Amino acid sequence: MPLPETHTIEIKVRNAAAYTLNNVVATARSCSPQDLKIAAANVDLVAESGSLPPEVTDFVNYVMTDLFTLLHRSGLYNRQRAFWESIARAVKITVHPVTQGFFKKEALPMYDVHFEDASGGTTLLAFVVLNHAQWNVPKYATAYFKELMHRAQQADKKRPVMKSIVVVAPKPFSEELYKYVDKILGGPNLDPVSRFESVLQSPLTVHLNLFEYGVSAGEPETRDNAQMGTAGQESDEEEISVKSPSYDPAEIDDPNVIGDESLLHPEDMKVRPGRFIFKMIQPDVEKARKR
Repeated sequence: MPLPETHTIEIKVRNAAAYTLNNVVATARSCSPQDLKIAAANVDLVAESGSLPPEVTDFVNYVMTDLFTLLHRSGLYNRQRAFWESIARAVKITVHPVTQGFFKKEALPMYDVHFEDASGGTTLLAFVVLNHAQWNVPKYATAYFKELMHRAQQADKKRPVMKSIVVVAPKPFSEELYKYVDKILGGPNLDPVSRFESVLQSPLTVHLNLFEYGVSAGEPETRDNAQMGTAGQESDEEEISVKSPSYDPAEIDDPNVIGDESLLHPEDMKVRPGRFIFKMIQPDVEKARKR
């Protein structure tokens, strides 16, 4: 079976005259929730031919829209400004399948997702793990996390612009890996502010965030198993369409917001739920929201 190829996703702006993620970064303290909505709707992800697991594509979309918005609304962007801004600065995403073996490489159910800036440097590295039984084996997750850290250091040596590393895994998140990450971040003695900043120690002083995911309410659990069994393996199950919420024209033309949302097509303003739901578990965004 041939190895999955590297894929590229271009990050474009639907309308340069409308509000963008970079506009939000520049006016972080004055932009409104509607400004955030417009900026997220103005992101256009253009993938090359070929297919990627929905876990990867859904997470990419989540980062560029919901996560960017969540970091602002929760106030966590103040503690992880470099991570938040790196999302807005990204112009391209390169997805690499993780492999093992020296002479004969074998694809693993894992992907390295590089968010790259205009100079081609990786500012955000996401490690997306597909659901598979071995991930629940003790020490397995931690071993592959250590290999991820090695790859991150190698990438940062080429272009030292990395701001954050994120690990995305099926729920429940590996308890052993969670404890290991907590330990390398500082353990129980870490003060609340430093815990929200979630910064690794030398040699790679970047933010480290953990996410877990599960199927959305509109998806049957059987799809979770059928779709995520093997990396790059297609499911024979018929595609399930998810109906978008109704569109209210009154929400589009608001003269009190900074961006001109009327420049976007109404279809672009619709919320398009993905197959998977993601939750940030380190740091805890809900706790950050209450502070």
